[in-house]
Amino acid sequence: MGTGVRVVATNNVAIFRHLAAPPLARLGVTYELVADHAELMRAIAADPPAVALVDVDLAGGNGYAACRDIKDAPASRGTRVALILPPRGLMPIDRAVIDRLADSGCDDVIAPPLTADDFYAHLAQLTSLPLRRDRRIAVELDVDLPTALPAEESTASVPGQVTNVGAGGVGLRLESPLVVGTQLAARFRVGDQVSPDTRAVVAWCRAADPLEGGHAAGLTWDGEVPLRTRLLLEQVALFDVSEEHGSLTVMLHGDFTEMTRFEALALRLTGVNDVTFDLAAVRYISSAGVRAWCELLEGLRGAKKRFRHCSIAFASQAAMVPLVLADGEVVSLEAPYYCDPCGRDEVRLLEVGAIAREGDRILVPRLTCGACGAPTELDDIPERYFAFLNQ
Repeated sequence: MGTGVRVVATNNVAIFRHLAAPPLARLGVTYELVADHAELMRAIAADPPAVALVDVDLAGGNGYAACRDIKDAPASRGTRVALILPPRGLMPIDRAVIDRLADSGCDDVIAPPLTADDFYAHLAQLTSLPLRRDRRIAVELDVDLPTALPAEESTASVPGQVTNVGAGGVGLRLESPLVVGTQLAARFRVGDQVSPDTRAVVAWCRAADPLEGGHAAGLTWDGEVPLRTRLLLEQVALFDVSEEHGSLTVMLHGDFTEMTRFEALALRLTGVNDVTFDLAAVRYISSAGVRAWCELLEGLRGAKKRFRHCSIAFASQAAMVPLVLADGEVVSLEAPYYCDPCGRDEVRLLEVGAIAREGDRILVPRLTCGACGAPTELDDIPERYFAFLNQ
């Protein structure tokens, strides 16, 4: 279902490419491109959008002043403004830039280049867009449904695919719908591994994306989950791998604990010379999980490694244990912000290109609160949270 989010953006090629992507159109995101400061202000005055994406190097003016003008105008005060920095290396990010960003009253800062997922994350933290990361986990399953037939024929099997795995249940992709509230037995298969029957309840079911067809559903566990089921799902839910232009992206999920085994991922990365790790869905890392992760990176010595959308759990470990990054580069990470006036915590995505360094000091953007619009502060000591930048 579309959300009706309208965006006005200055004519930045990298931003336009993401705005024009089909997934945003399916969510109801529409956009208008403007060429300069005057055209930007006319477009916003005529129909204030939900979001304005404004280059700091704006033709006919500058993005900092434009942002302040948008925020000061009563009609557009509710428009969330993200300022777009030049690509890394084209403009020094120093204290003066950080101060100008703060004075502008901007709600977010974007530092290209960035991936489509990270661009979407920025839009999601500015608007009502759902922050979701759809997955297709290679797990086949059969769902046995109770029927009104005699006992010897009392179940009907429905095949499907797992799309997500959580502690409380699984997400599914199915050809046929399931009735909410139905109790059922599910069997999961990965290669020659098959789980025992696992009791679950249909928590929700809806038609899937019209372009893909079928139905999406969610099951919650009904009672204790068999150990074999839990281990099988943890194994396959740990990572996904995609390849584009000779570079691999590995999306990691869940918790890194004493139960985590990276052998399958290490085998998949054998001989790889360029890899990006997406860590947005890593929720928790124990000391045993850190050791397992560092052993994985040791096997990738010499390969080019980037770490993108590092979760707070991962970034916190990277600040304390340098080997968590080995010789790799952090591209973007989540950071905790706090609004003192309304007592609200927020997790915001930052590109490293939007962070300034002044000797040993780390200077991060001050962003406005999504609830009250007041300036927020990093809810940690910058030199501690971003310690890996000075390592």
